[in-house]
Amino acid sequence: MKIQLLSDLHLEVHPQFVPEPAPDADLLVLAGDIGSYQNDSQVAGDNFGLERFSPLPQWGGWPTPVVFVPGNHEYDMQDFDAAHDRLRRTCDRLGLLWLERETLVLDGVRFVGTTLWSDFDALADHEQCTDLTRRLRLRQKAFRAANFYLAKTGTSRAGTPWLAEPMREQALACMAWLEDALARPFDGPTVAITHFAPSLRSADPRYGLAPGTAGFCNALDHLLPRATLWLHGHLHAPSDYTVQGQQADGTPWQCRVVANPLGYARKNEQAFFRPQCCITL
Repeated sequence: MKIQLLSDLHLEVHPQFVPEPAPDADLLVLAGDIGSYQNDSQVAGDNFGLERFSPLPQWGGWPTPVVFVPGNHEYDMQDFDAAHDRLRRTCDRLGLLWLERETLVLDGVRFVGTTLWSDFDALADHEQCTDLTRRLRLRQKAFRAANFYLAKTGTSRAGTPWLAEPMREQALACMAWLEDALARPFDGPTVAITHFAPSLRSADPRYGLAPGTAGFCNALDHLLPRATLWLHGHLHAPSDYTVQGQQADGTPWQCRVVANPLGYARKNEQAFFRPQCCITL
């Protein structure tokens, strides 16, 4: 199977973006932050800009099935739960395959997807920190770094601003679901799709392991052996690396991790974006 991967297109500031179907691709994966309704958004209509990826002929006529995992910015300036329902209805209307805490099997390949969010403990986990006081201190630093930008997104939930602490709660629920989904036996390759990164190996080299990085990456390296391929977005820096090892019974495993974000033109982040990025499974 050949999988085209796009993420972080941010159509709210790049409304002129025209996607290019990859030749011979069997599937398109949209790994979040495709379009949002933040202040001054240039996304027209009510479809988050997703209509251009619809395989339905009355919309975009995209030549392959399309999987969509929501990012964080799709929730900007909205109530979290209302936006969640709106996104799912949009996918249904456009014929996109919704994959938020869902599992899908296509042509013998299992796709396991969730936004994932962040538990803000990646740096503490990276240190293998067992001291609770230091662990909480690192988490609070990550919270402060995240809240600096989360306060600007305008997302709320039940009238309360959607900041780092409620995001962590959502992340823990997503992580529990993901761990269970990946633990279920499956006879065939598994592709995990998340918006937030599963590993600090995907950290943006511009920022390194700063407190803010814990709001973009998680430390779920222990889950990598359960997937053949892990696709993600969120960071505006591309990733393509393979992690390998041995299971407890000596069976070798390897997982390839790939991200192909467009990022922001105003921040000169688009030089390494591959419009027809296609991964052969």
